[in-house]
Amino acid sequence: MGDYDFGFKQTGQLLYVDGREDERLADILSGQGNLTAQQEEQLYRLYWGKLMGVAKRYMVDRETAREVVNDSFVKAFDRFSGFRGEGPDKSTAFSAWLVRITVNTAIDRLRVQRTVPETTSLDQLENHPAVKMDDGLQVNDILRLLEGLPVMHRIVFNLYELEGYRHDEIAELLQIPASSSRVYLTKAKQGLRALYIKYFGGRHDG
Repeated sequence: MGDYDFGFKQTGQLLYVDGREDERLADILSGQGNLTAQQEEQLYRLYWGKLMGVAKRYMVDRETAREVVNDSFVKAFDRFSGFRGEGPDKSTAFSAWLVRITVNTAIDRLRVQRTVPETTSLDQLENHPAVKMDDGLQVNDILRLLEGLPVMHRIVFNLYELEGYRHDEIAELLQIPASSSRVYLTKAKQGLRALYIKYFGGRHDG
């Protein structure tokens, strides 16, 4: 199959839109011990939108995504005393830490909903002509395409292309062989090509 470019950036930069950092964030992150109720509220307000964007890539249902985000905040607040950001930009490290908690929480929820992942072999893959997706696609367009993928295809695509996980890390997280992770990623890209053609006719007029 030919190579193709979906216009995504690793680590989810395309889908994350950060607001101005709260002036008190540095003080919160430099503190030790448990958070106060006021600090928890500040962090919740600052990061809720970002984490909701992460959760919605895994959970199609908005209410379920909201539950994942709230559960993630509970976990993060409980573990805050153990957070150790490395490097001078502690806020970036904290943001990445929250995203990882949210991803793991979403995966745990999906694992409960889906007991055994479907199996796919390489010889089942169909060849499709390569389609280059327009860089003008908006965030909502991308989410719409991702929501059209089967669950496991969407999960692996998100983890590999947007979160930057390696196939061996995905395999450990989802309890599947690394070879299956590669197959799911290939199937996801094929599915996105088909959905892109369906919704945009192979192009995007903005």
